[in-house]
Amino acid sequence: MLKEVYYFLKNPVYQKDENTAIHYRLTVFAKLLFLGLAFGIGIVVFNTIWESFGIVDPNEHALNKAMDEMGLPLLGLMAIIAAPLFEEFIFRGPLVFFKNSKYFKLALYTSIVLFGAVHISNFEITPTILILAPFLVAPQLVLGAFASFIRIKFGLGWSILLHACHSLILFMPLLAAKLLDIPLE
Repeated sequence: MLKEVYYFLKNPVYQKDENTAIHYRLTVFAKLLFLGLAFGIGIVVFNTIWESFGIVDPNEHALNKAMDEMGLPLLGLMAIIAAPLFEEFIFRGPLVFFKNSKYFKLALYTSIVLFGAVHISNFEITPTILILAPFLVAPQLVLGAFASFIRIKFGLGWSILLHACHSLILFMPLLAAKLLDIPLE
């Protein structure tokens, strides 16, 4: 699967996958979800280097502020439903307009980079955060690449579903901690 995504990103072409069998599509979806989570979590673990040296303060992440302001149920609704719908329509939806354009490759790369760049707002913006931005938003860049791949191959609904499932899985530990009354600090 990684090889397919790599070749797609290396030379992107707007071409739907002709195999419409649901088992096939669910298998591709599951692989992309697993790989996206694995890469994302791996990158987050790597990024703890910045925290361990005191370069980045983990308490400055927007998630902490959002939990305080919104509460967990509304935050979950926003993260699992609203954000995937909104972000996929904004970043992956317009790719259809470049379907037969010589600018498709540029549009695809731009959508992935902008998707990652928007997520730097998850941090309190400082000069250090801006310097580390490529590392800090690397999980979103990976998700953006995988969501772009599945969007082109299977359609926009699949990229929304991938994004939503990704967010749901990452949200579940927060929910479990809240339900079990485990402090998040």
